[in-house]
Amino acid sequence: MRIHYVLPEPMYKHYTGYPDMIGLYSEFPEHQEQRSKGQLQQANLHLVLNGKGYVKDNGKEYSLEAGQGFYYGPGLEQEYRTDPKEPWEVFWVHIAGEGVDRLLNGRGTSSVWMFAYGDLLKLKRLTGGLLELASPYERNEVQLAVKLYELLAELVLSAESLGTATTLDKRARMREAAEYIRTHCTEPLTLLQIAEQASFSTYYFSRMFHEVMGRTPMEWLFECRLVVAKQLLMSTGWTIKQVAETSGFSQSSYFIARFREHTGLTPQEYRRLYNP
Repeated sequence: MRIHYVLPEPMYKHYTGYPDMIGLYSEFPEHQEQRSKGQLQQANLHLVLNGKGYVKDNGKEYSLEAGQGFYYGPGLEQEYRTDPKEPWEVFWVHIAGEGVDRLLNGRGTSSVWMFAYGDLLKLKRLTGGLLELASPYERNEVQLAVKLYELLAELVLSAESLGTATTLDKRARMREAAEYIRTHCTEPLTLLQIAEQASFSTYYFSRMFHEVMGRTPMEWLFECRLVVAKQLLMSTGWTIKQVAETSGFSQSSYFIARFREHTGLTPQEYRRLYNP
C-alpha cells in the first residue's frame, strides 16, 4: 500500500513547519531512497510503525524497527531502505519551514537524527491524524500545521536518540531537575547545588540539561524566577526591590536590567500594563 499526498503551498508563509509531501508505505519491499547532498531541499521525517528497515550514515547501516524513526534536515545526503523480507510500514513527511531546526534544537542539521519513541500507539494516532488532515477531502492548512508541530514537539520532548549514551532514564532525570529548579527558584540556587541534587557533575549535567530542555540550567532558573516576578508585579503593590528579592534575584538592578532585556519593558511599565 502506498499513500502519497502532494500538498499545495500554504497561504500563510510563516508556520514553524508545514508538510510539503506526506505519505504512508506498507507491504512495499522495493522501497529505498538514495539522494545526493542538496537534492531534497525540505526536511525529511520517517517514522516506522511496523516491520523494519535500514538507514545508512557515514558508510554504516543501522537497523530500525517499530517505534523508531529518522530525520534528515534540508539538503542532507540520504540513504535508507526497507527490509525486503519484513518490509516496514513507514509514515513519512517532507517538511518546509524555517522554524523546524530551532524547534528540533539542531537535531538532524548536519547528519541524520535517528531516534526511538516509546509510545507506539500515540505515534500511530499522531501520524494517522496528519494523514487524515492531508486528505484532499479533509485538508485544512492551519490544522495540518498544528498537528505537525504537535508531532515534532512530542519527538523533541520524548524521543530518545539512538547510538548515543543518552538514556530515557537520564532524560527523565533532567525533567525532574527542571521541576526541582521551578519549585525552588526563589531560593539562592547555584549550578553546583542543582547538579548535586541530580547526582551529576556540573559539566555533564549542564550538557544533558541543554540537550533535553533546549536551554542551560541557569537560563531555566532565570525563566522560572521571571514568571514569579511577573505574577508578583500583577498581583501585589510591593516595591521592585521586594519583588526582586522574593523572586530569587539578589540585586534589584540586575533584576531590572534582565527583566527589560527579556520583556522589552521595565518592571514598572509591566505593572502599569497588567495591573493598572
